[in-house]
Amino acid sequence: MATWMIVWGVAILVYGLFWVWYVGFGRKVSEDELKRYMVFIEQSGLSEESLASYRNFFTNDDGKEFFMANLLHLKSPKRESRQLLAKYSSVFVGKLMKKAGHPYFFGLAQARNLENLNCEVVDGWTTVVLMRYRSRRDLGEMLVNTVGTEHHGFKLAALEKTFAFPATGNLNIGSVRLMIGLVVALIGCVAYILLS
Repeated sequence: MATWMIVWGVAILVYGLFWVWYVGFGRKVSEDELKRYMVFIEQSGLSEESLASYRNFFTNDDGKEFFMANLLHLKSPKRESRQLLAKYSSVFVGKLMKKAGHPYFFGLAQARNLENLNCEVVDGWTTVVLMRYRSRRDLGEMLVNTVGTEHHGFKLAALEKTFAFPATGNLNIGSVRLMIGLVVALIGCVAYILLS
């Protein structure tokens, strides 16, 4: 009985610590944080429409995770652009992972647009990246630490054009929370069998 309690007590503690780091506490963006984020975003030279989208996104914060869908069109020569983008990503993703954010999907285009229904003709995408953010606050902090930096310059130098929008997951079969929970449960089962 004591072995069972110890094994599963440790398993629950480990998963609880992971949950606190990966999910966080759902704190929403405050008014002061919004003002600070917007100062940096406005320095990036975005259109009024994009600035309004950022402001709306932060103002309507739900405190939960979201995914940023990114379509990228690299400049030619592609090899040099990939190297520049890799320099940017090594810094950006490294900082993002400390905040429990991470690349969720990365892929290379296999054809030009196959469907373009009722939208402007936008084509030539070379890469698609889906990034997971723990919260909108984390995105804001990442922007503060990115806009105007040397590694942000690498991204701008690598891209011909980019398209990005945030989305929440209503169906997420590959949930990291679920996978980690199953791994911890499996390790707990094996540990209990070996110690019993």
